Amino acid sequence: MKRKLYYLATLFCLLASLNACKDEDNQPLEFYDSYYEVPMGGIRYIGPKSGNGDYNLEMEHTQIAAAGIEKGWSGVPNGTNIYVRGYLTGKTRLRVTDYATSESCVLNIKVVDNYEALQLLPADYLGEEGITTPQPLQGVDFIFLINTPSREAYFFERGEQTAFSSGLKLLVKGTYELAQEADEKVSLAFVLPEKEGNADTKRYTYTLRCNAYGLHRLDKNLALNWGTPPLNSTRTSPVTPPASNSIEESETSKVIFAFSEIEMPVGILP
Repeated sequence: MKRKLYYLATLFCLLASLNACKDEDNQPLEFYDSYYEVPMGGIRYIGPKSGNGDYNLEMEHTQIAAAGIEKGWSGVPNGTNIYVRGYLTGKTRLRVTDYATSESCVLNIKVVDNYEALQLLPADYLGEEGITTPQPLQGVDFIFLINTPSREAYFFERGEQTAFSSGLKLLVKGTYELAQEADEKVSLAFVLPEKEGNADTKRYTYTLRCNAYGLHRLDKNLALNWGTPPLNSTRTSPVTPPASNSIEESETSKVIFAFSEIEMPVGILP
């Protein structure tokens, strides 16, 4: 009888030790931030800083946004990434619970207006000589065109990028106008303050040249109502080759642009 009790006690200690080791292997649930912005109609990935890869997601207002999980990622714990899809502008909260530890984190989510980000490259990027960059685009690395009735435009320069920030620095805010023309041309106008802090504004008009993909993307994502036809279903690349797009002031003054998936820095859009 004593021997039987001894073996039972030994087995209990062994099981307790195994459970303790298992608990020690679990990682705490942490995120890089507690606040994220998501464009309406777009997706934002908010991968955990640490966690165990198996999560329960609860969205407070499902009419504003939805959340999901994708497996097979690198750079996130256990290859599991979390994404939020924006439906309507507004604020909501996402509760993420780690099944392994029962820990929860509540993330504040704001869905902002949709936008298109254009990355600008100097014309000599393609080896063209005698081509200058038009004003006021000198020193500008990205332009964000916002899908709002007021057609807001934000101009950024590239700063120091880190794991937590794109490093974009806002240069100036203005408005834009886009009007479709023939032969895959678009009239692009910016209205900007002449000087920072000055109420006076100036209008800059350019010719934007882009292929059918670029026209269709601008039309749909900025709600321009151009009625561009659907693209050929065989196209798989989400990015337009830079050489096919340009913003031109004249034959000798232009920049090359490409659509970018870079995110608008938080706290700028209302």
